[in-house]
Amino acid sequence: MSKLVLTSIIPLLLTANLFAYDSEEAKELFKDAECMSCHNNEDFAPKKDKTNNFKKLHSSVMACQQANDAGWFDDEALNVSEYLNKKFYHFKEKK
Repeated sequence: MSKLVLTSIIPLLLTANLFAYDSEEAKELFKDAECMSCHNNEDFAPKKDKTNNFKKLHSSVMACQQANDAGWFDDEALNVSEYLNKKFYHFKEKK
């Protein structure tokens, strides 16, 4: 393999690990933001007219974290979205 190919691939592999879903971190972020002080489990049920895909779920998480000044970075908000999806929504398509 050429050095050019290696120098292109290695940063991509390292970046991919930074955005990998971490359920423990997401659970902790969710807990620390005290999301359940406003929400209950029923609030996380998929609703046809509201949150019916991962993109809408992530948009809702972004809006909620901004409105409540959670201070999450974009990758942390995505991690929380993945956590909520795994726990409540189970959307297959995440784009």
